[in-house]
This record gives sequence, structure tokens and C-alpha cells, in this order.
Amino acid sequence: MHSGRKTHWWLALLLAVVTGISAPAFAKKVKYVPPDGFAGHKWGALRSTFDRLPEQPVGVGAGWTRPVEKDVTWHCVPTTFPSPSGGVTEGCDFQQTLLTLRRNFEGGGFYVLSEYAIPDQGFRFGDEKDGVTIHPVVYQFCANWDSTKKVVPPNFDSMNKFCGMRLHFQSETLEQLRKLPADHVTVYDRLLERLLAKYGHPDRFVRRGQVVIEAEDGDSRAPGDRKFSTWRWCPARDRAFHTECEASVTLTIDPRTGVGTVLYATPRLWEYAYARETNGFEGDKLYRALHANARRRITF
Repeated sequence: MHSGRKTHWWLALLLAVVTGISAPAFAKKVKYVPPDGFAGHKWGALRSTFDRLPEQPVGVGAGWTRPVEKDVTWHCVPTTFPSPSGGVTEGCDFQQTLLTLRRNFEGGGFYVLSEYAIPDQGFRFGDEKDGVTIHPVVYQFCANWDSTKKVVPPNFDSMNKFCGMRLHFQSETLEQLRKLPADHVTVYDRLLERLLAKYGHPDRFVRRGQVVIEAEDGDSRAPGDRKFSTWRWCPARDRAFHTECEASVTLTIDPRTGVGTVLYATPRLWEYAYARETNGFEGDKLYRALHANARRRITF
């Protein structure tokens, strides 16, 4: 991204309205190791270092939030009290200890997400026989600054950093699956197996016989249709500000269209989604994908 006032006209306008399947994959224990970036680029790299991306983003979003409480700390100020049985009892002086109370905050301010894609760029996840084609590939960049004014800071380029990836794939639709055998291995199935082999089991993952999975938006199928779930590796705690990992991994799919997504999300991308969800954009799509509290159920 080139610096300059004209380069960020789109941002100023936006801010103006914002306040192969195999048994071994399951047999061995795999520890989750978060991705440290994508295609040779590390998380936190400046947008300006990506020379192959087009100048203009394919999408931009913004949000604002107050600083979020991280924790509360205090320390005991020792004192003694008379003991009913004589002598003294050691304890904490309530008033003096209360004065040591500290509430720690993190984040806050404006968050801006911009997304870029190289036309026709794609990747192959796995081998030629059982691999999955990933296309389109969307690079995500996050900027954050502490302010209440809807003004793009002059040093925007120095804070606009690589914070996530959206990797899309095409699986079978529900309509197509109705014409296929019940044990047909879908593109979604193949990709899930590769994610399990690479990252281990996601949060709350269980498998007993035939898995029946539900999409984010609830049931959208006739009785007997297969269903698909959202799986999350290293998600944040319920409604938490961000993940504690360098990056989380999320697998989602829309069973009606068969369009699936693997989302790599750093803490800064989680913070952006939090700012959107909690301040004017309730039901934000990214927030719902990241957080398990957006109605999740698995049946067998």
C-alpha cells in the first residue's frame, strides 16, 4: 500500500460511518502448533512488504471498542487483629489492600481490516489424488490505533499488518450429496482429515460412528441430509477478546453452496471481530465464525 492521503480515501469514508483419509491421522497424538504466517510471510509483516498484492483492497471493514479488561491484580497489606482466644491473628488490612487494586486493560480504539487477493492465485492442499484446491486466497491486514476521532492517522501504513488468511474451497452441495452414496467422501471430509493430521484435534472434537454435523445457521436440509460443522483450533474463551495462540485455525462451510473456508486468525483479527460485534454490528459474520457461542450443536 502506498502512503498518501489519496491512497486511503476508502478508509476515510468507512470510518465516517463507524463508531487423503487414513487411520493414522486419528491414531497418533498431534499437538497444535499454530501457523506462523502464510506463503513465506510472517504474521505482523507490514502490508507495504507484499509487493504482489493489488493496490486496492477487495474489502474493508472497521470497528471501534473501548479498552477491554484483561485482569484485576492486588496484593495483601499485612496487619494483625486481636484474637478471641488471646494474642493476635495475621491478615490483610482491608482498606490498605483495596488501595492496591489495579484493573488492567488491553486493546481498544479503532480497528480496520482490509483484504486483498491476487487474481487467479490458488494452492493445493495435499497430493494430486486426494488433495484439495484452495481458491480464492484472501490476505487480511489489521490496523489499530487508540482514538475516538474518525480520522485516518498519517502513519496508517506503519500499523497496517498481516493478521490473517481466508482460504476458500469448493465442496459438494447438499443437492449434489442427495444423489451420491451415503459414504461418499466429500472435499470437506478430505480437507478436515488434513487439518487433523497437521494440527491435531480441534476444540471439542469427538467422533463416534457416523458424524452428523450442523452448519452455523442451523438446519438447512431435508431429513437424512448430511450436515457440516464449524471446527476450531485454539479458539478464544467464550466471548473473550482474542485467542491466546499466535494464530487460531477455523474450518467452516455453507452446506447449501458447498463453499468452505479455512480461516487463519491472529489475536489482532480476533480483536477486530470483537470490536465489530460489540459496537454496532451484532451478528458479525467473522465473529460468528471465530466464536463457538454462535449456536453450535453436534448430533450423531
